[in-house]
Amino acid sequence: MKLLKYLSILLFISFLFGCGNNKYGTPKNTYTQVNGLTKEQVKAAILASATKEPSRFSNWKMTVADKNTIRATLVNREYQVVVNIPYSAEGYAINFVSGSTNLTNNKGQIHRNYKRWIKKLDNNIKLNLAKAK
Repeated sequence: MKLLKYLSILLFISFLFGCGNNKYGTPKNTYTQVNGLTKEQVKAAILASATKEPSRFSNWKMTVADKNTIRATLVNREYQVVVNIPYSAEGYAINFVSGSTNLTNNKGQIHRNYKRWIKKLDNNIKLNLAKAK
């Protein structure tokens, strides 16, 4: 009976450690479909998503990389996130660039706030796209 009790406690503790270990591997790329806009309107909406006012915590800077891609860089304290945003009249994607600074640890895990930063950027782009329609 004691053995069963110890095994159940060990199983419960293992379960807690398993749930608490939130690993973030290489980020998944996101794609958003756009309807009823031109390529230039999509480009303008993405560029308008750059941070307008200085912030201590997150500043998105947008630069045009080529005729179909915008490079977005977020500087947040000692972290730097770099993503490429290829776009067309049909949609846009947000793709992680491995050259980001201090974003991955020695185990190759991505910073835990990465998804939140990208989600906020994506929401800002969607808001600007809705304004363009």
